[in-house]
Parts: sequence; C-alpha cells; structure tokens
Amino acid sequence: MTVNERIVEALKTGKGTTQKGLAASIGVSTSTVNNWLKLGRSIPAEYIIPISEFLNMSSYYLLTGRANPSLDIPKEDAEWLSLIHQLPPEAQIEFRGELKGYLKRYQEESVAADASLKQAK
Repeated sequence: MTVNERIVEALKTGKGTTQKGLAASIGVSTSTVNNWLKLGRSIPAEYIIPISEFLNMSSYYLLTGRANPSLDIPKEDAEWLSLIHQLPPEAQIEFRGELKGYLKRYQEESVAADASLKQAK
C-alpha cells in the first residue's frame, strides 16, 4: 500500500475526516489533495507531518505502513494515556494542572518529612 492509499483508507475510516477537511487543515486546495489521492501524484515531504497529525497517525506509519518500533509504550503507560484521552480537551488541560499541583505538594511533603527525620536523629 502506498502513502496515498493509506491516506485514502484513513479518510474512509476516520470519523469526520474528509479530503476537504484535510486540505483546509494543511493549507492546500481541495484539488491539490484530490490530485495526490485520485491521480497518485507525489505528496511533498513538507506535508507528511501535517497530514499524519490530521489523520491522527504517526508519520512513520503513514510512510511505511508499519508501526513505529521505537514507540513501544508500556501497557501501564498506555492505560494512563487511554484514560486521559477519554476526557474532553478542556478537561485534559485541567487534569494536567491538577496533576502538576499534586506532584508539587507531594514533593514538598517529602522534603518536609525528610527534614523532620533528620531533626529527630
């Protein structure tokens, strides 16, 4: 399967993804995208990353059709990512802030506990 064919397939199976939406997202005309996909024209390298981002796939997969071997995510981390991505975007931002606040408090408490232990000795 070629890059162009992978894009066509992703557009068919993606929710709300269209050639028109892709064109608008990457700043080219709909006819340009149509020429790439229907006529098999070469896609300039500068558009590969924006296209992969629009289609929510890695540029490595878009170019090769294979999963990126360097992106092996441990199962536990993948579970965290899955949970976070189930939140609406604004809730993800809020959660990130809350988590940073929690970590800061946790670190401060750890430092305070260490200081108490040193004083007790």
